[in-house]
Amino acid sequence: MFNKKNNIQGVVSAGSLGNTPSVLSQSTMFSGEINSKGDLRIDGNVEGNIRCEGKVIIGPDGCVKGNIKSTSIELMGKINGDVIAYDIVRLKSSSYFKGEITAVNLEIEAGANFFGTCKMVTDQDTVQDKAFVPEVLAIE
Repeated sequence: MFNKKNNIQGVVSAGSLGNTPSVLSQSTMFSGEINSKGDLRIDGNVEGNIRCEGKVIIGPDGCVKGNIKSTSIELMGKINGDVIAYDIVRLKSSSYFKGEITAVNLEIEAGANFFGTCKMVTDQDTVQDKAFVPEVLAIE
């Protein structure tokens, strides 16, 4: 009963709930597009693209197979896809990233796994000009 995995498919839009982030728990598997006006924390598995006007935090057990466009991204888990951040992308020591990063700032801790490319831009306007790639990337 308590170890049951939740499978969710579709499109989710989350409104801003003050400072409380929307959370996809460790037992959740989501397939589809996520749009959020507030912060978002992912501890489960997401297969699809994410657009977030706040901060995206991917916990140590979190995994995203898709593209992310957000104000900032903090990765402790895994991303297989391209990311665009208007501010900063932080790859923590436990993280695994495969794809392309476009961001104003980038912070990579020792021990982080980074396989891809990074394009640093000088300001938010340059990031906004970059087109968001909507396709979900194939998993190797």
